[in-house]
Amino acid sequence: MSENEAARQREEFLARLDAAMRDVPHGVAMDIRRGILDELEGLDADATAERIARLGDPMLIAREARMGGADAAAPAPVVVAAESREPMTQTRGFAIIAALSLGFGGFLIPVVGWVIGAVLVGLSPLWRRGEKVVALVAPFVVVGLSALIISLLSGFGSSGSTSDAAGALATPAANNPLVPTGYDLWHSGFLFAFLLLPASGLWLLWRLRGRAAR
Repeated sequence: MSENEAARQREEFLARLDAAMRDVPHGVAMDIRRGILDELEGLDADATAERIARLGDPMLIAREARMGGADAAAPAPVVVAAESREPMTQTRGFAIIAALSLGFGGFLIPVVGWVIGAVLVGLSPLWRRGEKVVALVAPFVVVGLSALIISLLSGFGSSGSTSDAAGALATPAANNPLVPTGYDLWHSGFLFAFLLLPASGLWLLWRLRGRAAR
């Protein structure tokens, strides 16, 4: 649906541009059209609408083309030059590095690597706020629930296999299914470090598909 909407916006803008440039020399008009088409190609609906707004009214583009002749043939490079001065955090390359740091930075620098990745993800505008929250919080939620479930199951299993006498002598903490055992902690740590963290980074990379590089 987003791709269809982006295509519709692109075609409508190009149609208005063609109508505005009817009296512009053919070569100049074609160069302008190709440059703008390259700018809009591959963007999603939101990015297409934003880029069209920045390109401006087709009538103004056509007027500048008539005034400048061949020198006005490529408004797209002007846009690119303006964007190159924008902060690095708004680029697609920065977002890719952020996602990889979040998913795998902890393997290079334990704990600190993940924190760096989380900060970089927070700085990138190419993800929505909800996507960032899911990537940062979901691994902790899943590990907590996993540890709780394993603790409950192990507690129920041990309580069923002990005798009444042994159960009477056991301490409350030993029979408390909510107290995690060493195995619970090892299992949760393995799940967190080797499965959930890389998965969160890869999920953010997947969400980048179709997002415009700023």
